[in-house]
Amino acid sequence: MRIGAIYLAAGFSRRMGEAKLPLELAPGATLGSRGLLEVRRSGFQPIVVVVRPEDPLLWLYDGTAGLDRLPKFRIAPCKDANKGMSRSIRAGMQALLPEEPDAVLIALADQPFVSASLLRRLASVFRKDPAADFVASGYGDVSAPPALFNKTMFDRLCRLEGDAGARALLRSTEFRGKVVRYAAEWAFVDIDTKEQLEKARLIWSQVQTRAR
Repeated sequence: MRIGAIYLAAGFSRRMGEAKLPLELAPGATLGSRGLLEVRRSGFQPIVVVVRPEDPLLWLYDGTAGLDRLPKFRIAPCKDANKGMSRSIRAGMQALLPEEPDAVLIALADQPFVSASLLRRLASVFRKDPAADFVASGYGDVSAPPALFNKTMFDRLCRLEGDAGARALLRSTEFRGKVVRYAAEWAFVDIDTKEQLEKARLIWSQVQTRAR
C-alpha cells in the first residue's frame, strides 16, 4: 500500500504580519520545517510540498536535523493560493495523482508539533481498515488535520472550493471515517499570530528539555 503526502505551505501569513514559515522556534528550527521533517521520518512517499510561486523556500532547511544538505521534495507551486486552502490541496493532488497512491496524508506547515509517531499511527489505522474513507486526528470533539484520505476521496479533494480545506469532508456524514484521538491538544496547535508563536517557542523549549 502506497501512501503519499501533501504538505500545505502556501498560506499568506496575514495574521502573523510577515512570512511565518521561516520564523524560528529555536536557533536553526524553522516553523515550516518541523512538520515536514516529521512527515519525512514517517515514511510517506512521495511528499509534495505546495508553496506560493514566489516563495524562496529558505524555511525548508532545518539546521537541527543533522542533515548536511537540503532534502529533496517535490515542489508544487500554487498560482491561485489566494483563493483558499482548497486550491493548495488541488495543486498537491494534481502533482501526486500520477504516482497512483492508495491514499494521501494532508498535513499543514504551521503545525510544528505534529510527530512522526502520530502520523505513523494514522497510517497504521488505515492499513487495518483500508475501506475507511479517511482517518483524521482528533482532540476533544474536534476532528482535524493531519488527516489521511483514501483514494475513494480523491475526486472530492480535487473539487474542493474555498478556504475551509478538507474539514468539510471530515464532518460530512456522506463518508465513513475514523478519528484517532490524542490527549495532547498542543500537538495540533496552528501558529497564526505572534502570541501563538511565543507560546510555541515555550512549548518547544519544554519539549526539548524533557527529551534530554
